[in-house]
Amino acid sequence: MAETADYLREAGPGERQSPRPEEIRHQLRSMLESPVFHGSKRCKQFLEYICEKSLAGEADTLKERTIAVEVFGRAPQSDLGEDTIVRVGAREVRKRLAQYYVTPDGLAAEVHIDLLPGSYAPEFRYVNVLKDEAVKEGTSGPAAVLLVGEPIHRQPNYTRYLLTGALVLVVAVLVFAALKWNSAGRGEEGFRRFWEPVFNSHEPLLLAVASPIVYHPSARAARMSAENLPPQALPIQRPIDVPPNKLDGSDLIPVLNQYVGFGDMVVATEVATMLGGRAKSVRVRLASSVQFADFRKGETLLIGAITNHWTLELSQAWRYQFAQTPGLETVIVDTMDTRKPPEARRRWRLSWHPDGMTPEDYMLICRIRNSVAGGFVIVAAGVKQFGTEAAGRLLTDPLQLSAVLSKLPRGWEDKNLQIVLHTKVLGNTPGQPEVEASYVW
Repeated sequence: MAETADYLREAGPGERQSPRPEEIRHQLRSMLESPVFHGSKRCKQFLEYICEKSLAGEADTLKERTIAVEVFGRAPQSDLGEDTIVRVGAREVRKRLAQYYVTPDGLAAEVHIDLLPGSYAPEFRYVNVLKDEAVKEGTSGPAAVLLVGEPIHRQPNYTRYLLTGALVLVVAVLVFAALKWNSAGRGEEGFRRFWEPVFNSHEPLLLAVASPIVYHPSARAARMSAENLPPQALPIQRPIDVPPNKLDGSDLIPVLNQYVGFGDMVVATEVATMLGGRAKSVRVRLASSVQFADFRKGETLLIGAITNHWTLELSQAWRYQFAQTPGLETVIVDTMDTRKPPEARRRWRLSWHPDGMTPEDYMLICRIRNSVAGGFVIVAAGVKQFGTEAAGRLLTDPLQLSAVLSKLPRGWEDKNLQIVLHTKVLGNTPGQPEVEASYVW
């Protein structure tokens, strides 16, 4: 039962009993709805998950692999030595908790939720909050916080309270300043500057999603396949079971503008969710239906590469471009060195397993302030769907994106930029992307 969870303990002398589950959940809701957590869906999911597990008496199950699978959707066999998403997520949660506790709501909170370094199990405790008259009247005055176990006297020592309040206020100011400096230096500042034109725009962001050509079997091929397959209770789609010599070109019917790839869908969902948390809206359209004039109406995010003709068309003026080899292999090419013939220029190409799968992917992230079509354009595109998915997750992760941008030359915010990245693919899931090359102009 939740009431017998590990976090409960007997109250010592001068201490209050541990917080009740309903008090913890009330405080958790307040934290998740605060501006500190409002902009990070992953941090909210992470904190809510570990708190509910602990309240259910399952704190001992909060291991890195369990969290990777149940919170971040990683495959059970993922290599967590390479994929650090859980550790990065825990650090981000601890940072946001520290930020929350120096806000007026955090200083006034009587129940604290802590996530200590080296553990994924949260701790819940009471604090005794003594507010001055300004706080009682609804203004944002300082509050003195006495931790659990501090003796509470019948005759208050006002000098002590004043000193404690002053000390807490000084500590709060120093912590806030340190966090602010950290954010400006290597935290979320780069993320904010990258997306600033979108955040400040009065127009919704146009998401131009690629639409791959999908081939349906002809009615003749479907009938022959049904004759070779056993009956089924539900009309679930099954692979065509027809000998190759019984089929011809007319049995492949191209279907246009009806399908979207999984990696493209992830990017659109992640970006729409991130912008929704900042009260920004999006317009989703197939890239095939986007017109040249649409780029001038506002900001655009191009999703996908070979299946998105706008990505290929606009990138003809950029250094890093998607291209296809004579064998129809998709690669990313560095076109800068014009002294070399096209086939000798630097390119990023995938390695392949005998079963046709790849253990890696490359992706291209672009931020173009004034594209040839006019307007502000962002590109998130991989050679395969894994790279596109990883690009979308990177673009919506404040810490990861800021860390990548911190390595660029100063002043990139006012220029165009391209970044080539590489990711390992584990169990059809992309890992943490790493920068291969970048260019700012």
